[in-house]
Amino acid sequence: MSDSLSKHNTIIIGAGPAGLACAIECQNKNMQFLLIEKSNRAGGRVGSIREDGYTFDLGFQVYNSAYEITNSLLSFDDLKLEYFRPGAMIHDGISFQIISDPLRDLKQVFTTLLSNVSSLSDKIRIFRLKNQLNGYQIDLDESSDISTYQYLSNQGFSERIIEMFFRPFFSGIFLEKGLVTSSKFFKYVFSKFNNGLACLPRGGMQAIPDCLLNRIDNRNIIWGRELFKIGKQNHISFKSGNSLKAKNLVLTGESCKFFSKSIPKYNSSKTIYFSTSVNFINGDYIHLFPLDGLINNIAIPTSVCSSYSENSNHLISVTTINCNLSENKMIKKVKKKLMKYYGGEKKDYQFLKYFDIKKSTLLQLPGYYDLSNKINENVILAGEQYVNGSIEGAVISGINAAKSL
Repeated sequence: MSDSLSKHNTIIIGAGPAGLACAIECQNKNMQFLLIEKSNRAGGRVGSIREDGYTFDLGFQVYNSAYEITNSLLSFDDLKLEYFRPGAMIHDGISFQIISDPLRDLKQVFTTLLSNVSSLSDKIRIFRLKNQLNGYQIDLDESSDISTYQYLSNQGFSERIIEMFFRPFFSGIFLEKGLVTSSKFFKYVFSKFNNGLACLPRGGMQAIPDCLLNRIDNRNIIWGRELFKIGKQNHISFKSGNSLKAKNLVLTGESCKFFSKSIPKYNSSKTIYFSTSVNFINGDYIHLFPLDGLINNIAIPTSVCSSYSENSNHLISVTTINCNLSENKMIKKVKKKLMKYYGGEKKDYQFLKYFDIKKSTLLQLPGYYDLSNKINENVILAGEQYVNGSIEGAVISGINAAKSL
């Protein structure tokens, strides 16, 4: 393809979920487009690395089976999703307790009802909240936007259930421990987990963007080209020295900074992967540690999706938030804690991979949902920051961008 100022109807910058969804919608509308990605893979922050017989997601990530719009673009025969059980295993400082959804996890009805993590009144409030938020939509919510913590308090939940369940569980999603995230986003996430399940594709989370990518004509994609400057009349320059012109320009993800004065802020996290031959009881739950100052949550992907390991060992994903320890110190401390919680000796936990992720999740404080994404009739911004901080939010934003061209 000749790059000497060739002009295109629509150029989409970035092959994350928003850019991929925008490209699919353009293709469905028979619009001429070009999708340009600076790296050599699709997905942005959603993805995986395959090394030494293991699949390492880029931090602890899950797909939610209730993402209706994204589901409509995916091939589930290709993804072969495997599901975590609803609820969580919570370590109360002495032992693990299960908080589950008895309506969807019948085996745990009595375990959940007898759990000392929450009182009977808290359990009733959870069921009431499930009904109240069923089918919730952020864009239809005209209530005051407050912090998640304030919202839960206003709903009458006790400090114990907030500290022992809501804080560790949603800290693992928001990746901030203060529960300062917008109550509207909390309601959205709660609704999605109420109607769907956290799951993993057999090929790792990279399979999600790859599945979207498979729907796009590869003749309309350029890899390895990073945006450098946007001039007048959508004259686009790249760091490689190439230039293009576009009638319409869709900027996604970090490329939005070329036009937007509102730079999104993010929560950070660190994820450490270990392998082990130790067997896990209820490894298909997400494990929460509300009283642990280092570990927020642990997942055992291989208990859900055996393809994450090509051998008989389990893969463990440990997530920490607000931890300033060095990599080596953190690995040593986490290994000791794994022995405490799951048994075994030091030699039974082999360190594999460490991710220090500065931009893990979008920071969505109360009042966040007021951003405009249209600069003018020929430049549109897309990405999760313009809908909500999720794969589904990014996909919806990309589709909306294509529809507004």
